[in-house]
Order: sequence, then structure tokens, then C-alpha cells
Amino acid sequence: MNQLALGFSLEALVKGVTSTLLITIGASLVAIILGLIAGLLRVSPLWPLRWIAIVYIEFFRGTSMLVQIYWWFFVLPIFGIFLSPWAVAVFGIGLNCSAYGAELVRAALQGVDRGQYEASIALNYPRLTMMRRIVLPQAVRAMLPAWGNLLIDLLKGTSLVFFVTITDFTAATKFAADATGKYLLFFGVALFGYYIIARAFITPLVRFLERRLSKGFVRETFA
Repeated sequence: MNQLALGFSLEALVKGVTSTLLITIGASLVAIILGLIAGLLRVSPLWPLRWIAIVYIEFFRGTSMLVQIYWWFFVLPIFGIFLSPWAVAVFGIGLNCSAYGAELVRAALQGVDRGQYEASIALNYPRLTMMRRIVLPQAVRAMLPAWGNLLIDLLKGTSLVFFVTITDFTAATKFAADATGKYLLFFGVALFGYYIIARAFITPLVRFLERRLSKGFVRETFA
């Protein structure tokens, strides 16, 4: 194997992994924040807010993530809106995953025991206080495992940014394989690389949060 080609390939892989991690972090923040907002609106007592959330969720869940990314990158400039490849990657992936996250939030909120709501109403808690101090903490505990799975899917979805000129882990792997001819080696590295990233970063984070919440984060519940 040409040593120069190998050196460039390894450097590209390091940059690709870094890009993938940065996009994953940024898109995860977008997905969590917007998913929480859309999920709360989805169970709002006000029907206009519920319908806004429903349209948002169904649109992003019902269309292809790759086509959405193409829209942000290639179609919006037709209307004079130009986004950088990094903005497209972070917000394109984050928006798509936030729709799935919103359904996780909705399911977790509706899964909280009705007695918790009734006790809060009986004690004359304002709705915002009830959601913040009683319902949401319990719902968060219930939705964490599912959010962990969603963020792993988000990580794998970052491979699509290759189509908007970002050299991520997948793009760097293809570059390295083409430069050296070692397709089995480099795509094997990529195959296990995504698995290792998920297990080294996302899974431990979710388990840490689960442990923290199980140690008394939820304090104002009604038996």
C-alpha cells in the first residue's frame, strides 16, 4: 500500500469522524429541543396548536430525509435562501428526527398515570407548573431509552451529508478506499466505527441520565 496514500487516508478519516461527531451533536440538540416543543404542542388543549404540531410531525416523518436535505441545499437557493452545508446538515437531520422525537414525547406524556394529573388539578396547580414539576419529570424517565435509539438512528443518518459536499465519516471512508484500493479494510472500519461511536457516546450518556433520574430527580409525584 502506498504510504503517502495511506497517510492522507488516515488524516481524512480523522477529519471525517470529527465532522460526524459535530453534526451528530448539533442535530441532536435541534432534535431534542424541537421534538420536546412539538410533543408538548401535540397534547395541548388548544386545537390550533395541536394541528400545527400534527402537520409538522406528519410532514417530516412522511417524507424522505435525503429529499428534505436536497430541498434545503438545492431548492431553497431558488427562492434566495442560501444555507451552508453545515447548516443544512445540522438542521436538516435535526428537523427530521425531531418529528419522531415529538411522538416519543407525546407517548410518554400520555403514559403518565392519570392520577398524577387529577391530583395536580385537585391541588390547584397551574397547568405549566403541573407539566414542569409533575408530568414532565416522569415522562422524561419513560422516554429516555427510546430517545437513545432515536439518537443512534440520527448518528447513522449523518452519512447523508456526503450528498451536500461535507466530508463526513462515510465520505472519508470512500475517499480512503478509492485512494488505496482497500475497500474491505476501510469499509470494515466504517461499519464498526459507527457502532463504536454509538456505544461509546450515546449509550453511556442515556444510561447516565437514567441513573441520575432514578436517584430522586422526580420528587413531586403523588402516590
